[in-house]
Amino acid sequence: MSEPNSPTPRPPGPSGGQVAMIVVGVILLLPGLCSLLLLIGALPELHGSTLSDPISQMIFLLWGVCFAVSAFGIVLIVMARRRAQRPP
Repeated sequence: MSEPNSPTPRPPGPSGGQVAMIVVGVILLLPGLCSLLLLIGALPELHGSTLSDPISQMIFLLWGVCFAVSAFGIVLIVMARRRAQRPP
């Protein structure tokens, strides 16, 4: 006999590790967001600068590092979402 009031099993939610990966990924997105905003604000000043200027080189290097950190944050978020969607 089948029970008419049997509860249907709920799909499992994300694990603690997946939640932690998403939180760390979002935190790692912040340096890229800040450097993007500063890049937009500094475009008029950087328009005439050359790459031979050591200060411009350091600014571009810092922006590159910040964007690399943000890319790692995106990778963490994508990995966590894929693990959450995978069947148990």
